[in-house]
Amino acid sequence: MKLSSYLIFNGQAEEAANFYAGVLGGKIENLYRYNSMPAGPEMPEVPDDFKEKILHGSIGFPGGLLSVADILPTDPRSFGNGGHMLTLVCDSIAQTEEVYAKLCVGAQKITYELSEAYFAKRYAEVIDRYGVLWAVMYEEV
Repeated sequence: MKLSSYLIFNGQAEEAANFYAGVLGGKIENLYRYNSMPAGPEMPEVPDDFKEKILHGSIGFPGGLLSVADILPTDPRSFGNGGHMLTLVCDSIAQTEEVYAKLCVGAQKITYELSEAYFAKRYAEVIDRYGVLWAVMYEEV
């Protein structure tokens, strides 16, 4: 079994995909736009100004996959209210510090500064520029 995260955006999915590929040391594997969606009666209507937005995209990185999409303006779902957190368990203190520094660029809020915690050698929580709450940690085994 493998868990993959999927983030929904309100028009910033491509920008976020590029940012996260850099943070995670990954690569954008695909970006499908709404204008590539086949027409059909069961398909939602896509506003003209949304046709270049991202229907589905994925970023592969060592140890995982992160998918992104822009939600259609007619969809009642929203990005969320902070009831989610992505946890990134790093391979070293240096990697933890590097990822933390990248996530902090333009961050909305640093909710827990990178430091040693009783449960990890390094731990931090950052609400990034897109409003995603990340826990970044290194656990010495």
